[in-house]
Amino acid sequence: MSEPTSTVNPEELSGYLASRGWRREGTWRGATVWSRESAGRVLIPSSLEYPDDSELLDEAVRKLAMFEARPQEEILLDIAEPLVDVQSYRLQPETPSGTIPLPSAVKAVQGIHDVLKFSARTVEAGPQLLFRDRRSKEVDGFLQGVRLGTTTPGSYIFHARVPVAPPGPDPLFGAPVVGRHVLTVLHTALQAARQAAAQVVELDRPPGVFDDYVEQGVSANLCAALAGLGGAGRNQPFEVTFSWARDEPVNLSPAPIAFSAPMVRAISKASSELEALAKSETGTITGRAETLRGRVRGEAPRIKIQGELRTASGVYRRAVWVVVGEADYQRAFHAQINERVLRVSGRLVPDQKRLELRPDGGLEILPRQ
Repeated sequence: MSEPTSTVNPEELSGYLASRGWRREGTWRGATVWSRESAGRVLIPSSLEYPDDSELLDEAVRKLAMFEARPQEEILLDIAEPLVDVQSYRLQPETPSGTIPLPSAVKAVQGIHDVLKFSARTVEAGPQLLFRDRRSKEVDGFLQGVRLGTTTPGSYIFHARVPVAPPGPDPLFGAPVVGRHVLTVLHTALQAARQAAAQVVELDRPPGVFDDYVEQGVSANLCAALAGLGGAGRNQPFEVTFSWARDEPVNLSPAPIAFSAPMVRAISKASSELEALAKSETGTITGRAETLRGRVRGEAPRIKIQGELRTASGVYRRAVWVVVGEADYQRAFHAQINERVLRVSGRLVPDQKRLELRPDGGLEILPRQ
């Protein structure tokens, strides 16, 4: 009797089938019957004992590749690596399927690198408007463990394979920089960036709306990386899909997170604005009080002013949190009731979850016009 030749592990293949929605339907001549609606049936032997066992396993992989419209090599990788999360970046360049302009490809690879890098930095240091210092050895170590796969048919698709291990509790900022923590934070940040971009595109909100999503992992750096995925300034649509490791399931949606061309344009603009503001030292905000927040846990009172922010880098339509004393807080309260316009000048403080202004003088209530 000749030895079986397949390199597929029957137990790992069975685990893969179960994770993809296939069901056991009994046995046939010692092999387990697996089925899935519209995909037919496959036979999986319990072990590699007979020569035709290899044929059954290879046939199962061929059926899976046809059903999932993916190369067999990619299927085999997923079967053999049950503790790897896979991120798929589907770009849509205006070239034949499977090709991409060279400048766009360079930008895309750099974009994938930076998307993962700044998500890792968010895990390590917490959310920030703009990351400026050098990345740590822990972040470098994480990036070294990520493997970028070759493209597959269907526009131009990159696959980033990120090891889950070591598994741990739900991610908190300041947690170890490991794959599952980084991708969980990134999943939240991408959804937040898409929501912010949708508000700009669909509701005509200013780019300042991105400020409201910094605490969810959106930064100037992440926005710049996402703009790079849009193709070297060409603002082309793309989508990102997360396929979670089957041995460490997570309760997050596997649905693609899609960015339209107008969204990419909005994200690119937000990136430039966020970076310029984070580097601005002083500014003046003129507008109406939108939100008032009294003293909380020892923090000084704050008011959120929506209007026109002037800095050395330009003029922006946005909302800014202004730190005030008790007297100015009361004055802002009455100004809000009476719908009066406020003006405050001072120092901009970007090194935290939101852009804040620390006044160098008092709060000015402008006369009615």
